[in-house]
Amino acid sequence: MARRSPFRFALPLLALAGFGFAAWSIASQPGTPPRAEPAAAPPRNPFPAAVAGLGEVEPVSETIAIGTDLAGLIAAVHVRPGEQAAAGAALISLDDRRLRAAVAEVEAALTVVRANRAEAEASLASAEAERRRATLDAERYRALVRGEVAASRQRLETAEAEARKAEANVALARARIAAAAAAATQAEAALARARVDLDKTVLRAPIAGTVLRVTARPGEYAQPGSAEPLILFGDLSVLHVRVQVDETDAPRLSAAGSSVAFLRGDGTRSAALAFVRIEPLARPKRFLSNAPGERVDTRVVEAIYRLAPDALPVQVGQMLDVFVEAEPRAARQALARSSP
Repeated sequence: MARRSPFRFALPLLALAGFGFAAWSIASQPGTPPRAEPAAAPPRNPFPAAVAGLGEVEPVSETIAIGTDLAGLIAAVHVRPGEQAAAGAALISLDDRRLRAAVAEVEAALTVVRANRAEAEASLASAEAERRRATLDAERYRALVRGEVAASRQRLETAEAEARKAEANVALARARIAAAAAAATQAEAALARARVDLDKTVLRAPIAGTVLRVTARPGEYAQPGSAEPLILFGDLSVLHVRVQVDETDAPRLSAAGSSVAFLRGDGTRSAALAFVRIEPLARPKRFLSNAPGERVDTRVVEAIYRLAPDALPVQVGQMLDVFVEAEPRAARQALARSSP
């Protein structure tokens, strides 16, 4: 009789142990976590039919990007974000030493030109006096010659030549005055240009408003035409909401329709908006709402609405969910079919 191996039950036992361990591991895992409720109810359309859009909060003046057309080092930044500035108040100062020297140089040149003009005017007065004397001498010698008084014709010709020379000197003096006047005008224009450039070293507030952002720092180099403005500025006395609406929904917009703005993701805080205008130019879509089925290859029409002060706790640049009351699509299509 064949002897049985003592290990013939090892493999089934190992398999049974593995199965038991797997069952224990699965049973010890935590169950499905409870569904978390949102912190706030999402915004819902408050109208029977509406056009939905994404709105951006902006100043009534729109956001003003302040830059410079002069290249130079930033000497001082006079404002900080959140500060209010009156119209014409200094915001940033550039290094102006080179331009101050240029103004002084042009002022000195203008002083010289004005002195030359004064000298030319004095020469004109002397030349006119000499012309009067020479003219009188020539007239006296002509009278003597006509009266057959002893006077040589050569003396008369000399007197007439001196009169013509004096007349030429007067014309030359007048030409010098004209040249000096032109040089003075040119120097005055150069001085005005130099003073304008000097004034441009101080960037000033174009209107009364609030500093929204400052990217300039003392010691940095300000470059004309930079993609990033030195200061963002705007009038926050009134806030506007720029709402982008897909071009397919734009025909349904109406100035008479009510509109409501919600804080993004919060359906409990909303505020009514007042219609201001519709921008006449359709633009590529700039903001994405990440809503299901949202198209990104479409253009949008922008409508501007006014937000009442303190109606919502918002900042400039913040996005809002906006619903604008509109006609139902079916009713509008039926109206279009019935119209001739």
